[in-house]
Amino acid sequence: MDDELKRAWQSQAAAPRLTLDAELVIKEVRRNEQQFAAMIYCRDLREVGVALVMVPVWIYIGIRMSSIWTWYLEIPALIWIAGFMVVDRIRQRPQKAAPGDTLRSTIENSLAQVKHQMWLLRNILWWYLLPLGSGVMIWTAHLAWRARSGGFEMMAPYAVISVLFVLVGVFVYWLNQHAMRKQLEPRRKELQDLLGSLDGPT
Repeated sequence: MDDELKRAWQSQAAAPRLTLDAELVIKEVRRNEQQFAAMIYCRDLREVGVALVMVPVWIYIGIRMSSIWTWYLEIPALIWIAGFMVVDRIRQRPQKAAPGDTLRSTIENSLAQVKHQMWLLRNILWWYLLPLGSGVMIWTAHLAWRARSGGFEMMAPYAVISVLFVLVGVFVYWLNQHAMRKQLEPRRKELQDLLGSLDGPT
């Protein structure tokens, strides 16, 4: 029995060890980071572009419909969202890769970007949905107040609009939380595991 254990130990000791090419891992992490950054850039560009285009469209619709003043409360919300995303992008601009970057610093940089995107999605209610929703809810409440003399039948359509808008907001919130759990959370875990492996045995 002792001879068998000895032979097994010797065969393990003689087995070739797996080595990790740090440069190769850095290139792979950077490639994934660039793909992730490109995806986020396209999303931000789309969201900012839509918000800014909606400002003149909203004004035009308001003028054509001879809307009450609360209709125009949506314009500050659109400008806020566009401004928030532009400022956030400037503040969170990813560092350019330098030739001397270590594997650890490269992974930490990627991890920081993923964590920030997760923070944005967790807080989407406060910086995105609530500003947009507030303008619409105030507008419908104002219309309902003006129609109060006609009784519940005149006010009911505005209540329906409000409920539908809340349901859309809940769905958008759920969609973003689902995307965070299915896309960002696994990515964060992979990067954290990779970072943790650097502290383990070589």
